[in-house]
Amino acid sequence: MKEDTHEHYQGQIDIYNFLLHKNGYETEDYAFLLFYHPKKVLETGEAVFNTDLKKMKVNVKNAEKIFNNALKLLNSSCPKKSCVWCEGR
Repeated sequence: MKEDTHEHYQGQIDIYNFLLHKNGYETEDYAFLLFYHPKKVLETGEAVFNTDLKKMKVNVKNAEKIFNNALKLLNSSCPKKSCVWCEGR
């Protein structure tokens, strides 16, 4: 596992915390990510995994920004021009 892999989950962790808090749950200013990745496969076919636990600080301001940007996008008009993702649909 790369040393910065957990950083790619920051927005997701922030949003989870934000939504839990908005729904009345008590939250902390941190979260944990637990990564499982294969270490080896035994002759029996059983997989042995390594685990890495990462503690991450939660960024509520980032969550609010992501959430508000998503709402803005959802409430806006669809673009008139198609993109490579929409072609062929």
